[in-house]
Amino acid sequence: MTTSFIVFVIVAILIIALASFRMGMKVSKASKLESPDAQNARPYEECLAQNEQYFEYGTFTDPRDGETYRTIEIGKQVWMAENLRFKTEGSFAPDNDEKNVARYGRLYTWTAAMGIPSVFSDQQVDKDIDIKNKMSDKNFRGIAPEGWHIPSDQEWEELAAFVSKKAKDAHIKLRSSCIWQKPGRDTYGFFALPAGYRFDNGCFCQFGKRTRFWSKNEYGSSNAYRFGLTEESADIEGVYRSDAISVRCVKNA
Repeated sequence: MTTSFIVFVIVAILIIALASFRMGMKVSKASKLESPDAQNARPYEECLAQNEQYFEYGTFTDPRDGETYRTIEIGKQVWMAENLRFKTEGSFAPDNDEKNVARYGRLYTWTAAMGIPSVFSDQQVDKDIDIKNKMSDKNFRGIAPEGWHIPSDQEWEELAAFVSKKAKDAHIKLRSSCIWQKPGRDTYGFFALPAGYRFDNGCFCQFGKRTRFWSKNEYGSSNAYRFGLTEESADIEGVYRSDAISVRCVKNA
């Protein structure tokens, strides 16, 4: 056995060992990301305290139930920086736990969010001319407090366009830096939390992973538009009106 052959074998063994080590590191990293221990460990209270120090939040108290909300100006819009907590028929606690309401707000069916009869879960509003005319108002209130309203999909688009002028990264700039596994930057103090949603079969899904907010706009006879945030994207799509999702109110112009 020549010296050169021995050197060749040693080098080959070292290359294989290095490759195996790197592969093991990748597998280990992937496993850690999927494990419960990989969840964002930053405390909610710390995250909120930093925001309150950094942003010039306003406050608004809902006279109906005494709930007080932080508010934030983003571009030409003023938003509540918290999800609506007003309790009404057709609203639910996130993940079916009332203790979650203080932090995540409530989840609402579309008709509950609009403050209209539940019969419109599967038929278009234009079947009732009075409701149609009221909802055509730019500041249609729905279940929002007086002086506020349920956003239209155009208002959600305006928000996303303002925070994402240079890149399609609204999902990063609007999400909070706590709770989400991949922390958001919360660049504008919107403080979106992953409240998840509820299907009409009673199943609560994606708590701690996703969030959706109603738009007032219909989409077909049984759907309505919603603005959604995940750790990877932000989008506006139609979902069943019988689903229960979050509500963010925007101030009347």
